[in-house]
Amino acid sequence: MAASDMRLVFLFYLLVSITSSCYSISSRNSSLRKQSSILVSLKQAFDISNSYLSSWNESKYMSLCSWTGIQCDDRNRSVVSLDILNSNISGSLSTVITELPSLINLSVAGNIFSGIFPPEIHKLTSLQYLNISNNQFNGSLNWNFSTLMELEVLDTSNSNFFGSLPLGVMELPKLKYLDLAGNYFSGKITPSYGGLKELNYLSLAGNDLGGLIPGELGKLTNLKPLYLGYYNEFEGGIPPEFGKLVNLVHLGISNCGLKGPIPPELGNLKKLDTLFLQINQLSGSIPPHFGNLSSLKCLDLSSNGLTGKIPVEFSELQELTLLNLFINKSHGEIPHFIADLPNLEVLKLWHNNFTGAIPPKLGQNGRLIEFDLSTNKLTGLVPRSFCFGWRLNILILLNNFLFGPLPDDLGKCDTLSRVRMGQNYLNGRLIEFDLSTNKLTGLVPRSLCFGRRLNILILLNNFLFGPLPDDLGKCVTLSRVRMGQNYLNGSIPNGFLYLPELSLMELQNNYLTGRFTEETSKVPSKFGQLNLSSNRLSGSLPSSIGNFTGLQILLLNGNQFTGSIPSELGHLERILTLDMSRNNFSGRIPPEIEFNDQNKTRPQVPGKYKLIFVLGLSTCSLIFVAVAIIKDRSIKRKNSKLRKLTAFQKLESGSQEILECLKDENIIGRGGAGIVYRGTMPNGETVAVKKLLGISKGSSHDYGFSAEIQTLGRIRHRNIVRLLKICSNKETNLLVYEYMPNGSLGEVLHGKRGEYLKWDTRLKIIMEAAKGLRYLHHDCSPLILHWDVKSHNILLDSNFEAHVANFGLTKFLQDTGMQSACSQLLVLTAILHQLLKKNYKMEEQEAAAGRGIDQEFVKSRNEGEKKLTVMVQVPMDGGVARDGEGLLCCGVLLDGTAHRETPEPVKKRGKSCGGAL
Repeated sequence: MAASDMRLVFLFYLLVSITSSCYSISSRNSSLRKQSSILVSLKQAFDISNSYLSSWNESKYMSLCSWTGIQCDDRNRSVVSLDILNSNISGSLSTVITELPSLINLSVAGNIFSGIFPPEIHKLTSLQYLNISNNQFNGSLNWNFSTLMELEVLDTSNSNFFGSLPLGVMELPKLKYLDLAGNYFSGKITPSYGGLKELNYLSLAGNDLGGLIPGELGKLTNLKPLYLGYYNEFEGGIPPEFGKLVNLVHLGISNCGLKGPIPPELGNLKKLDTLFLQINQLSGSIPPHFGNLSSLKCLDLSSNGLTGKIPVEFSELQELTLLNLFINKSHGEIPHFIADLPNLEVLKLWHNNFTGAIPPKLGQNGRLIEFDLSTNKLTGLVPRSFCFGWRLNILILLNNFLFGPLPDDLGKCDTLSRVRMGQNYLNGRLIEFDLSTNKLTGLVPRSLCFGRRLNILILLNNFLFGPLPDDLGKCVTLSRVRMGQNYLNGSIPNGFLYLPELSLMELQNNYLTGRFTEETSKVPSKFGQLNLSSNRLSGSLPSSIGNFTGLQILLLNGNQFTGSIPSELGHLERILTLDMSRNNFSGRIPPEIEFNDQNKTRPQVPGKYKLIFVLGLSTCSLIFVAVAIIKDRSIKRKNSKLRKLTAFQKLESGSQEILECLKDENIIGRGGAGIVYRGTMPNGETVAVKKLLGISKGSSHDYGFSAEIQTLGRIRHRNIVRLLKICSNKETNLLVYEYMPNGSLGEVLHGKRGEYLKWDTRLKIIMEAAKGLRYLHHDCSPLILHWDVKSHNILLDSNFEAHVANFGLTKFLQDTGMQSACSQLLVLTAILHQLLKKNYKMEEQEAAAGRGIDQEFVKSRNEGEKKLTVMVQVPMDGGVARDGEGLLCCGVLLDGTAHRETPEPVKKRGKSCGGAL
């Protein structure tokens, strides 16, 4: 009986255990099914162009915890994290999301969600992290925060929220990170925000806030970054209570209307490494207490009304890498200790009243990258040490009273990309200018030998194009010229081969044309090397070539010289190497050509036989060329439409390869002036061929063809489309461009892809297009106005990098006529449909010495369309318009300084430009 009872008890417990286990499994499965149903319902309100959330399938509920963007806890398999950051999803966010009660982390940032964010979010009482930034959510943030007691991070930046700042955040006892930047919040900053004791990050920048900045924010002693600037318009100045924020690392209060002096209490912030107060109305002197900021790396006080001298206490700022004080009223000498700052990389002090000499040791720290002291009253010599570390990229000293010679080593500073030293009293002699083996483009400047002091000019192996300046033929001080391996064209300037000090001239591997100039000028006996090989020089050799008696090396091979060989070559008694192959010489070899063997360093074939051998090879080459020409002519008879092929850049193709692109299946665009085809060259390079029909070059109805040739053929810039070749005759003109895989900006914006074009990409496109236009307006010679800027004339490459194109309405401004042509402003209007949506983004790690923007946009007359107006200041007094000077509203500033709190987005501010549109 007892044994039977024991068995019954055991069976009972076994049954209870199995039942409990089954119930637990059933309950868990039911929970997974319910949560999967919630997520699928949430997904139904999404608009997704890819398969990113394909795993969100209710039939796969058992694998819920491995769905994309989903994490569960290990015990109950409840969803605790939903993270679909930067997934290119649009649509709305349904209130069904609040039915996931265990949610701890919710991140939908970096998408295109719109509409009202569910205010029922207060139901998620376990929520610790909420990031809904970089979307298009709107409405107010007057949520019931009282139940979100665990919330530590709240990020709603770069959206369209409006109204007053939310007061409910005061009920979040654990809140550490609050980012409300880049919205449309208005009103004042409530002093009660000073009660958020746990905050270590606060950003309210990029809104429409006003009033006084409350001193109570000085109680947030745990703060590390604090951003309040950009597009806010505060009254008064910087609260001195900010000196109590002893843990502050970044302080950004730029472009927000601050007035009055800088409080010296900021000198107490010894952990501060970035201080940005630029573009305000601050006055008074720079507090000497800033010398206590021993951790400071970036200091920008530019575009204010500061006076006084640079404090001597700045000598203690040993970590400083960026110092911007431009556009102020500072005076006095530039302290010599500036040169001793070991980490200084960017120094911009332009547009002040500094006097005295530039510190002679400036640049000796070896780290200087950007240096601008223009528009001051500086005197003395240009220091020798600017490029000591071979990192210098920008050097601008224009509009001062500097005198004396330029340093000899400056010409060897191959890292330089921008140098402006005009409007000074410089003299002396630039001994050597060497920028060889770089990627330099554009024309050779006419002013290279200004003052006739240049001795050595080395520009070989670059991408320079256009003709050699005539002024080089007058540069009597030149002794060595090396400009081979470029894309130079045109004729050799008169006198260039007869300069009195010349010893070496290398112009090989270019596209030079014309004749070997004949002059009566005496050729110096020291002129020992002349290399004109691999060009397109033609005509006969003049008898004056016999005057080059000092030549030891004469290379004329690979040209188109004709006629007989002049007997005067026999006068070149020192010749060691003579190559005249691959030309079109005819007739007999003159008997006078007999070179003496005494100049040879070792036994060689006598010069006469050596020349005969070379000319024999030339004859064979001529036969080969003749056969090729006959064959080419037979091909041209079959297709005689294209006669002339002009190359601006190296491209392995001829007329036939370009013609083969003109097929209907290759059409990628049509316009009023012609058709655009896509084609592939023999080397695999893809190009775009633009066919203009029924016009002839120079016609009054050429649809801008001549202008495009004159413009695009001579300029090189990263953000301007490259014209590679031109095929033309009286009937047809073909322009061969580099191919842009993503088409035009207009096509992208008005097509399906425009919906998913992220703001950072949109802003990048605006910046790049503006850089291309700035190059045309300021750096070209002659200056160029596009006059037809629109979204369809901005092309996008495979990386969505912008390239300005289609110069059909190009106008030219001669360098000397700028004052009369532009009395006040040059205005370009770019219609960028739906591109200019307000947004804002902050990157904590963004490089402080980068570029900056200040953009304002106003709504156009057409609904849904906005205009970006780029305005360029041109002085009326004949002065040089410098980059960034006099920033105009509705403009894009490209040469300012980008800062961590710089808003990428835009505000519709109207102001004085509103009437211009």
